[in-house]
Amino acid sequence: MALFSFKKKKPPAPPVIGLTLSGGGMRGIAHIAVLKALEEYNLKPHIISGTSAGSIIGAFYSFGKTPEEMMEIVKQTSFFSRSSLKLSKNGIFSSNFILKLFKDYFPEDNFGILKIPVYVAATEMTHGIVDFFSEGELFGPLLASSSVPFILPPVRIGEKIYVDGGVLDNLPIEPIMDKCNFLIASHVNSISYDELSKMSLMKEFDRILHLAIAKSVYSKAKYCNIFLDPPKMTKYSLFNKRYMDEMFQQVYDYTCQELEEKGFRRSI
Repeated sequence: MALFSFKKKKPPAPPVIGLTLSGGGMRGIAHIAVLKALEEYNLKPHIISGTSAGSIIGAFYSFGKTPEEMMEIVKQTSFFSRSSLKLSKNGIFSSNFILKLFKDYFPEDNFGILKIPVYVAATEMTHGIVDFFSEGELFGPLLASSSVPFILPPVRIGEKIYVDGGVLDNLPIEPIMDKCNFLIASHVNSISYDELSKMSLMKEFDRILHLAIAKSVYSKAKYCNIFLDPPKMTKYSLFNKRYMDEMFQQVYDYTCQELEEKGFRRSI
């Protein structure tokens, strides 16, 4: 009589979730809403990449700040205030308010304090390429990644000069694509077409910038398992947080709806 042995099948390994966060100035607050929704649907990322505001939000989240704590930090912090006006040849504002934010909430200027791997994108000016930072000093890369041209001054790291990573790569999925098997991207700059009759100089700058880089951003959507692109985001300012609560709620509701439609269910 033949004897058969049956091996128990191993349960499938849980997915390694990667999350890419776009730039977007103060619209980066919307990423906090995305993170809150992802947590509630049991989609907490294991690895993060980001540019500009997305890199800062990613770093705070990786350090251990909850979405609620990050929203409180935003409410308590002054961004692009009159006291930061500089009006120099290198930028309208001083970047000291961003550096102060890092010093106030991070205990050390080093990627080693982060609990989730984070890749920070910044545009290297001389050769016109994107560099990714994931180790060593933390504040310089975050500052460089966020230095919107003409608004904030460029940042020197070593012998190189950097500006905002979004100039060349506003959705930097590249450094984490081969390190995860489930990729989520959050893009917070979808263009609103309802505002053309009332455009300030800053709104015009915002629109030109995101029209110029939109094609390269949307070409990456096909590589993402989930591509989050809440509508009409340019109705919210790059430079002030006046409607931050409204934006947060809109993006949170949008993200939950998208996840529900893709078959995910809230776990809390």
